[in-house]
Amino acid sequence: MEDGLLGLPRQHGLLSTDSAGNGDLRRLSTGSVLSLDEVVGKKHDYKLQKVDPTFNDTTGEYYNAFEAMLQEPGEDLSSDDLCIGDYLARSEKAWFKKMRDARLGRLSRDVSPNPSRGGSPYGSRGGSPYGSREGSRYGSEDNLSVGETSQTDEFLLGENYQRPSIVKRWLQTRIGDWPIYSLLLGLGQIMSVNSSQITLLTGDQGQTPEKVYIIGGIFMATSCIWWITFRTLKSAYVLSLPWLFYGMAFALVGIAPFLPLGSGRDWMRNVAVGMYTTASSTGSIFFALNFGDEGGAPIKSWVLRACLIQGTQQIYITALYYWGSNLITGASGTSKSTKTLDSKIVMPAITLPISAICWIIGTVLFTSLPPYYRQSPGKTPYFYRALLRRKIIAWFFVTIVLQNYFLSTPYGRNWKYLWSSQYAPKWSVALLVLGFFVGVWAIILAIFGKLSNAHSWILPIYAIGLGAPRWCQMLWGTSSYGQWLPWMPGGPIAGALAGRALWLWLGVLDSIQGVGFGMMLLHTLTRLHIAVTLMAGQLLGSAITLIAKATAPDKDGPGDVFPDFSAGITEPLMKPWFWIVLACQLAIPVGFFMVFRKAQLSKP
Repeated sequence: MEDGLLGLPRQHGLLSTDSAGNGDLRRLSTGSVLSLDEVVGKKHDYKLQKVDPTFNDTTGEYYNAFEAMLQEPGEDLSSDDLCIGDYLARSEKAWFKKMRDARLGRLSRDVSPNPSRGGSPYGSRGGSPYGSREGSRYGSEDNLSVGETSQTDEFLLGENYQRPSIVKRWLQTRIGDWPIYSLLLGLGQIMSVNSSQITLLTGDQGQTPEKVYIIGGIFMATSCIWWITFRTLKSAYVLSLPWLFYGMAFALVGIAPFLPLGSGRDWMRNVAVGMYTTASSTGSIFFALNFGDEGGAPIKSWVLRACLIQGTQQIYITALYYWGSNLITGASGTSKSTKTLDSKIVMPAITLPISAICWIIGTVLFTSLPPYYRQSPGKTPYFYRALLRRKIIAWFFVTIVLQNYFLSTPYGRNWKYLWSSQYAPKWSVALLVLGFFVGVWAIILAIFGKLSNAHSWILPIYAIGLGAPRWCQMLWGTSSYGQWLPWMPGGPIAGALAGRALWLWLGVLDSIQGVGFGMMLLHTLTRLHIAVTLMAGQLLGSAITLIAKATAPDKDGPGDVFPDFSAGITEPLMKPWFWIVLACQLAIPVGFFMVFRKAQLSKP
């Protein structure tokens, strides 16, 4: 055989002579003559050989299952189960479950894309997932055998696949709809504090402004450091290293009682607060990166997860503030319960095991997170410049400015109201907290979880309609109006519990609104955009909190922003700052409604 140009055989080249043999060249093909096997050879370390597969139903399993459902006698073609969009979502979720099982070495072949139809994995048909008609798309015996033999190759495991370690398999084991690793990441988000809550870490109102500035500066500096780490190193680092600082914070608190009472013990606790602040500034990244390896997750799942984490975080913040306020109250030795809590036996017995657990969690996450968290971060052209064109991000920053400037300085005083009653026992207040943030929160969770199946926008719209619940809660807790309710039947105890119940109800509404605003970002932004938006938001919020500590009209107390209504109504309503702050807080949901209506993809 005569060789063609460049030494290639003539019939395999890009050029060839015509049939008359006159030597004229003509183009036969513009495609490459090289196959993938010739390029790759025996090498298996190329990055493109390690890409994650996507759901395209290469075996025809879900296509034929849906085809068989359509052919069932007496089938109602208007049934919700036959909605193509819903079926594809169920199929994708089932396929990703099979892929996870395959990668963990426990592949299950009986996963159904439509589990609600009968007891068979593929509806009421039973039997094979492949269609019964001979002429179906993938129904031939040849395709059937290919589908059965290549089920593992469908997930691109490769010949050198090795089963993950037992710890990695344990982290990806699911409890309900939650992988265990996502529970640990959710715990990291729960333990974090935002730019407003850093005032809780500094103690009560009696603390010096210098301490607030130091803690706020640490929060801002470490936020920048964590973001640089997130954008330059693998995500496993930024999700595991904070647990080192959490553990150190609790360990220092446990060691503090062994130091002499005074400056030594105070400085040890100050260092512990700094360690905790360093770790807690990663809350935005924990939120953005949770459930990273999951595919086909519907909006309903995100609503349930966000509500669960938010409700649990409220309980944790309540306990955190109660702990900190008790320690500060007992610094002068006036509280017997605090003396017991601060003893050399009780304090280490509580905090040192927590410290060890934090270090164990950090080690497990660093060594055994799924492959999604072990990828090097990619480059996104014009990433930061594109953020400025998103109106919903701009309004999110405006919201942070308006809330933090006027509502951050009385934040600690507001929380003090919950535990300040001299009549209501502490255990009764604790039961109220559990009742609202567990019982009431569970009911709200179930309602919005069900409604979000058909209307993914329901929670954001409801959050907009709530108005300004945080402002209402602070007015009730800081203006002295809720301190004494003589008109409440049952005496002082009933009045104190009723006031705290209203405060907690407003706190529940505020948490729902926070989740709703977060869902707006999830509707319109990618994970990376959400991460940078929340991180920039906490940086901006911290700066505004520090500015408010020096310049806000309520920097030294409620003042004219939350005037005292207990002595009368007429005079407080004449305060200009009262109406200015109220107007600013009511403008927040109005602005979100305007930008969200234009930005979201699925409109009501």
